[in-house]
Amino acid sequence: MMDDRDKKLIVKFVSIFLGVATVFVAVKALAELRSYQYIGRAPGTVNVVTVSGVGEANVRPDIAEISFAITAEGVKVADVQKKAADVEKKVLAFLKEKGIADKDVKTNNYSLSPRYEYRQALCTPTYCPPSGVRTLSGYDVRQDILVKVRAIDEAGAIVGGLGTLGVTDLSGVTLTVDDADKVKREARAAAIKDAKQKAESLAEDLGVSLTHIVSFSDNNGGPVYPLGANKMEFGMGGDSATAPAPTLPVGENTYRSTVTITYEID
Repeated sequence: MMDDRDKKLIVKFVSIFLGVATVFVAVKALAELRSYQYIGRAPGTVNVVTVSGVGEANVRPDIAEISFAITAEGVKVADVQKKAADVEKKVLAFLKEKGIADKDVKTNNYSLSPRYEYRQALCTPTYCPPSGVRTLSGYDVRQDILVKVRAIDEAGAIVGGLGTLGVTDLSGVTLTVDDADKVKREARAAAIKDAKQKAESLAEDLGVSLTHIVSFSDNNGGPVYPLGANKMEFGMGGDSATAPAPTLPVGENTYRSTVTITYEID
């Protein structure tokens, strides 16, 4: 016969077993209930709709970026470097006078390269050399500079002034926005609103309900109508000292965002 101690152990083990079995059955039942909502669907799939939205934000540019080059050529390295340095000194003094901060003047490239000439050797009645002779004729210096003009209405006067200082190449003026991320967010918010309205209309037409967002992607690029001046050349002939400053209409930049949203539906 079993004593009381053995009976208590048996009761304890039976209780533990029944508890584990109860939890197992509950979990199994819950899984079965959840599976009912996927009857008629392929395993691992849900019903979804995907919509795209487009949004735009228009803003007046508040910064002009002016890129130009200082070039010089000569027979000796020291001579061409001095020519370029003299022009650079005048340009920097002019920009400082116009209120341009040092942080807004950046050298993007500085190069010094030799220049060669090919001279064809003279032929004799009995012999002609196979090729010419390459001869060092001098050196070229090029310094590319980018200037950020925050007082955008002064950009035209600065472009005109640069043409009087020996700048040989002004490659372009780009009118942009200092806080472009803020404008891009505005365009994206408009695109999301557009996509949401399309999804709600589509759900109404289909007779279904939107539940939650399954996936989201956006293509939030820069301005689709970037405003900028065409290429301008200075110091290439003509009286640049008396040329009037160009007028640069600012207009607006348009930023566009395209988003794609996938909703789960019931």
